[in-house]
Amino acid sequence: MKNLIPIDVLLSSFGNIEGGIIILSPEGKVVYLNDWILDHGMMHSDDYTNKPLEDVFLGKVSKQLLDSVHNAAALSLSRVLSHKIHKDILPLYRDKHSSVRLPLNISALVSPLKGGNGILIRIVDYTSLVKREQQIRINESLLTIERNYFKKASDPGVTLEGFIASLIDDISWNVSSISIRMSFINENSVFRYPENISSDSLSRSEKMVQNKESEEGSLSSAVEALSIEHKTRLSLLEFSDKHTKAAVEFVKNSEHILDVSFDKTVIKIKDIILSLIEWKISYEKLTYMASHDELTGLYNRSSLVEKFEAYQNDIEQTGFGHISLFFVDLNKFKQINDEFGHLFGDKVLIKVSQRIQKCLASGDTAYRMGGDEFLVMRKDAQPDGYVDTLKAKISSPFLCGSEVVSISSSVGRACYPKDGLSLDELIHLADKAMYSEK
Repeated sequence: MKNLIPIDVLLSSFGNIEGGIIILSPEGKVVYLNDWILDHGMMHSDDYTNKPLEDVFLGKVSKQLLDSVHNAAALSLSRVLSHKIHKDILPLYRDKHSSVRLPLNISALVSPLKGGNGILIRIVDYTSLVKREQQIRINESLLTIERNYFKKASDPGVTLEGFIASLIDDISWNVSSISIRMSFINENSVFRYPENISSDSLSRSEKMVQNKESEEGSLSSAVEALSIEHKTRLSLLEFSDKHTKAAVEFVKNSEHILDVSFDKTVIKIKDIILSLIEWKISYEKLTYMASHDELTGLYNRSSLVEKFEAYQNDIEQTGFGHISLFFVDLNKFKQINDEFGHLFGDKVLIKVSQRIQKCLASGDTAYRMGGDEFLVMRKDAQPDGYVDTLKAKISSPFLCGSEVVSISSSVGRACYPKDGLSLDELIHLADKAMYSEK
């Protein structure tokens, strides 16, 4: 043993890379273990001198390492065992005293010392590097998801619920170390993702949101306190629509992600979910405003063109069918505005639009053309008595504030293709028929 290279000389050549050093005698018995090995290794006892590796470590020593030691002693061969290929090289753990032991990602260099004076095993800890690589892959996946879902948010065929469910699934799939549970709360409705999940903290957060809708300042603090109470990661997402909020719970599935990475990943995921759902909500709102009348909620004239053309194409392809247009104008509506004011008149228009909607069958659509003019489009011929039913429904008395209102209407009709082939022509004919009735 006197011919061994001095320990301090060996250590001076290893630099500051975190890892372990094991020196064996020419016979493969342990001569030296550095503090890093002692701190991270599961040992049988503190007395390790002059014992083979398998008797020193409490746990499995890989066959590849033992073979490498043998070849270094007998054949003077060096070998590298890579953490990417060789698993469980030595029982070394991130925190060996923890109840959940996390194995380190290590590589080992086994090489004979000069002159056959022993064997050097150098352990390099790649755990932090592996975690950084994992984090980089996670970040790249989240960036791809964010980019894809910004595009998906503008797809009118994707509902908000479907958008959220798909988003949560994709994030959970790409960040498998974290489970995401979310309650999306819109006024009195609650949707959970994934469906049928059971979470006491989410259930309580839902009630908080519903019961403290007006207490915006205290709501976030209450959810944060709930998160601490349940020892979970719970966040409240608040959107520009004050009636819409979401509670999101993040659960660590495994310890394959460092605590600091978990925190950073949770923040990143939360920001992505918030921004993407906000964008989807805003897009749906803009789409709705572009196709609907702001006051009554009925479709507007621009969406009438699109709907008519779709019906027209169906009829041209099948060779049969009709489109009936009913132009509705309220009688003496100006007098209501003059007597009670425009705000009262707006309430009357809203009530009339609700009456018109109750007359719609499946496939029918109603539009506000402007002022007190409405239009109903049916994808069939006029049923018997439909105009009388529509007029009777509109004129039925209703309470508006403290006033009882009853307003009559005039209705004109035109039919495609019998009366005309273009939408403008049909509207003109229906409007003319309506005025002839007044």
